[in-house]
Amino acid sequence: MDYDKKPGRTSKVKEALKRDLEQTKHDLNHKKGRDLNQDVGDTLKQATGKEPIPPPYLPSPDKK
Repeated sequence: MDYDKKPGRTSKVKEALKRDLEQTKHDLNHKKGRDLNQDVGDTLKQATGKEPIPPPYLPSPDKK
């Protein structure tokens, strides 16, 4: 399957990785990045479309 032909796939992956990078920056240096409550599971689910990507300034919802 050619993933580039699926609309929105690339943008979902990019947005999920941007959120992951912001969380990583926060984890390494609390003065940079944002605490988005983002972990690798969230990133993978968001990149594959199994979970919606929250707006850039909102944290991921708490897990139950």
